[in-house]
Amino acid sequence: MFSLVLASARTRLWQYAGVLVVVVMSSALVTVLATVLDRVHRADVGQGSVKSAESLLGLVGGTSGLTAWLLVVNTTSLVVQQRRRETGALRTIGATVRQLRLQFVGEAAVISLLGASAGAGIGLAAVGPVLDWLVRNDVLDPGPTAGLSVPGVAAGVLCTVAIALIAAWTAANGPLRTSPVAALREAEVERRAMPVGRAVGALVMLGLAWAAWDWYGRRSGPHEAINGAMALCLLLILSVWLLIPLLVRPVAALCGMPGRLLSRYSGTLAAANSATATRRVAAMAGPVLIAAGLSAMLLCGNAVSREVESRPAQVQTQVQTQVQTQVQAQAQGEVNGHARVQAGPGSRAERQQDRNAVGMRILMTPLIAFSGIGILNTLLLATRRRRQEFAVLRLTGSTRGQMLRMLGWESAVVVLSGLSAAATVVGASLGGLSTRLDLSPAELADLLPWGQLAQVGAGCAGLGLLGVVVPGLLVMRVRPSQTARDAS
Repeated sequence: MFSLVLASARTRLWQYAGVLVVVVMSSALVTVLATVLDRVHRADVGQGSVKSAESLLGLVGGTSGLTAWLLVVNTTSLVVQQRRRETGALRTIGATVRQLRLQFVGEAAVISLLGASAGAGIGLAAVGPVLDWLVRNDVLDPGPTAGLSVPGVAAGVLCTVAIALIAAWTAANGPLRTSPVAALREAEVERRAMPVGRAVGALVMLGLAWAAWDWYGRRSGPHEAINGAMALCLLLILSVWLLIPLLVRPVAALCGMPGRLLSRYSGTLAAANSATATRRVAAMAGPVLIAAGLSAMLLCGNAVSREVESRPAQVQTQVQTQVQTQVQAQAQGEVNGHARVQAGPGSRAERQQDRNAVGMRILMTPLIAFSGIGILNTLLLATRRRRQEFAVLRLTGSTRGQMLRMLGWESAVVVLSGLSAAATVVGASLGGLSTRLDLSPAELADLLPWGQLAQVGAGCAGLGLLGVVVPGLLVMRVRPSQTARDAS
């Protein structure tokens, strides 16, 4: 069995290329964070730095770990779907579900061990520059130094391997439950877009979202309202990601209308492909939803939190200005004392805003990197597997330009589907936040970073176009007759 797993992983390395890159990055990130925390504990620089390191590890590690897990599940599920003919044939000749599940999990174990080991080495090499950067930006106090950390390496390797194994088991569990005949039939024609397990998981996430929103609603204060809105948004993103195979058909039909109107052949064909291949479109739109939703959640939450934190300082400054006006007849030394008191809250608020900006950069950097790789890998994998379809279209008279326009419209459908789902989730969360902060929709809209949100949308659109058109160009370089002959 072990030799079979090694041979299968080696021959399908191009399919797991995106998973391998995500695993390397995840292991490197967790190794860096765990090593930083260990070095801070060893340096004994005080509880403030320890709490900052623990908060950094929890926020960045939790967000990036969740993103990595979702992307690995998404890619692995797409690989399993593309191997339905293989799994159906193996089960027909006597392979058991347990053997096939061990094969998929074993392949994930081989890939994750290789990637986690390489990522741990990269993480150890990056600890020194990361510590210097954190000290320069006042996130940590001076004192911690770089060095080997066995707990850091162990955390990076073990956490990453565990994420990959759980993701592989989750992705392979559903498709292997179908009968061999159904697996062979669904390899040609999709019959059921929504597995039962995903539907149950989506209902559980919706229930958790309602419970989290209600739990935070029982606590007073603006920060509790912001935390509740971000928890609601995160759980709703997970719910919509699980439900996206069910939602993609109507959303794709709506997003494909511009293509139908502007391009009679390419746009109509792209809309038809998107409406029929729901599993493929759902797998391609999932990373866009994750990237746009999580990025918008962090950006909007940080903008509203910054406004809430500045309000007490503004109120205190106004009160101190009134006091200063009333005591203008006093000595100049007292006036200067009041001026120093007046400047205190503002300087503290500015320092806190600077730290929040640094924390936002720390959170957004791995999230953007993970999401970009996930989008590109999923689109590359899904497009490359359509060589036979492209060959048939070319043999029936489609030109290269028509094919490229079709792929462009398909990428537009995928990106619009993911962005519309993310906008709906974030909008619902912000709507609930506005009611709890007693802000009108217009006031809340003025606080949002629209420029940064537009950059997120443009980045997802660019990655979507690049991930569909580039592999399409590579596939179309092969002669259609050669592709059809190889497929047969």
